[in-house]
Amino acid sequence: MNKHVNILEVRNLKKYFPITEGIFSRVVNHVKAVDNVSFTIGHGETVGLVGESGCGKTTLSRLILRLLEPTEGHVVFEGEEVFSLQGEKLRQLRKEMQVIFQDPYSSLNPRLSVGSIIAEGIGAHKIASGKRKKEIVEGLLEKVGLSAGYYNRYPHEFSGGQRQRIAIARALSLNPKLLICDEPVSALDVSIQAQILNLLAELKKDFNLSYLFITHDLSVVEHVSDRIVTMYLGEIAEIAETTEFYSNPLHPYTIALLSANPSLDPGKRKKPIILKGDVPSPIDPPSGCRFHTRCPVAIDICKIEWPEPKEFPHGHMVRCHLVDMSDPGPPMKLGG
Repeated sequence: MNKHVNILEVRNLKKYFPITEGIFSRVVNHVKAVDNVSFTIGHGETVGLVGESGCGKTTLSRLILRLLEPTEGHVVFEGEEVFSLQGEKLRQLRKEMQVIFQDPYSSLNPRLSVGSIIAEGIGAHKIASGKRKKEIVEGLLEKVGLSAGYYNRYPHEFSGGQRQRIAIARALSLNPKLLICDEPVSALDVSIQAQILNLLAELKKDFNLSYLFITHDLSVVEHVSDRIVTMYLGEIAEIAETTEFYSNPLHPYTIALLSANPSLDPGKRKKPIILKGDVPSPIDPPSGCRFHTRCPVAIDICKIEWPEPKEFPHGHMVRCHLVDMSDPGPPMKLGG
């Protein structure tokens, strides 16, 4: 039985990148890439993280992995504060959390053989050596649907889908508990995407994994996630269980994203909601609700006050002034 209900807790996390100028590198402003983000991932749960490019998804993942240090906030992994870990404890954390990157062409070292790529972490953490290390790598290759005979081949000899399988085997080599999948199928053909998604689903069961699945593709995230988090301009707009997310979206931004999601079911097709203007700069984000400059139903309070999170049953959270707590439905009827 797991000691902690959640494997990961992100609390009020912020990351501001300083903008400097002059010979003395005086700080004149900040890029607010992640701003006051909070959410959890349960043991064995897949949480999808969606939003437009530049909303802070990848920066958030790097903070969780402690590849970046935060401006403020906390990341708690199995009860331990990630940003306070040092030395051997931090080294052990690296084994527990691994990442699969977006581009299988650039995430693998072209100078190393497949066997060396997958075995690198095993050797660095002194898990195994010699013959045993090779056996582990060959077993992982077969686990991700590749032949153990590929051990001595190089990345350039493989297709994109095969390379991503190699990257997945590398991520599994340290037997992690949490995998962060940063757009793991966006660079692949559609037919290959399905294969990789099915593989990740199988591995989740076999290795008892939890996933943070980052994507901009709402069709993909629907099939892999237990809950979905919507990000906009560094902030979380909405969190909901997957069924609730698609059947009863509450935030105007989520509704707009879903309206643009193609569907093969004629009964589910909607007229796309075209948002006005461009995404504001994270250097100078709008006051109040950050979405108000593009929101079709914004009112005066949206421009002034930052919306507090509103909690509904089954963990549904939304930040929107226009959502009525007594009647939790969409704040407007948009699209066809």
